[in-house]
Amino acid sequence: MNYFAYGVRGLLTFVLLVAVVGKVGRSGAFSAFVDSLRPLAAVPEPAVRAAALAVVAVESAVCLALVWPYAPATRAGLLAATALLAVFAVVLARSVSQGTAVRCRCFGRSAAPLGRAHVVRNGLLATVAGAGAAAVATGPVGGPDLGAAAVAWCAGAVVGGLVTVAEDLVSLFRPAAPSLTE
Repeated sequence: MNYFAYGVRGLLTFVLLVAVVGKVGRSGAFSAFVDSLRPLAAVPEPAVRAAALAVVAVESAVCLALVWPYAPATRAGLLAATALLAVFAVVLARSVSQGTAVRCRCFGRSAAPLGRAHVVRNGLLATVAGAGAAAVATGPVGGPDLGAAAVAWCAGAVVGGLVTVAEDLVSLFRPAAPSLTE
């Protein structure tokens, strides 16, 4: 396995772990996530809760597959991440194009409405996951330098951390809205 694949694994593990924790890690978070799925109309109303559970289960399973040091599990995890993130991108693109106002609960905490940036983010993550799967499939056989693999994994996790707080970082540089008292 090459170091790019280790970096991708670190990136996706971090992003999906934050997503899972954000959706189930505090009281009311899962209910807020379920409620955020309803306006998307991606599944019939009676199946919304089951779809939310499936999302959390798949995100969790992908995290486990990506940390398991077994190339077939890694490849399966990267392919599952590719599919999951591509589905997210398509559902969000449909929602944005229809003008549906939905709060982003991707990482559990944001109250920002879904927009093009979310579609692009998920599309890019799906592309990176697919490239990681290809790198695992075509990578060299044999053990890596564990130090270099750890550095690649950590670098990916740092990028994943930046992905999860990108909205917050962007908001720091947006001009403040004028106050009503001015």
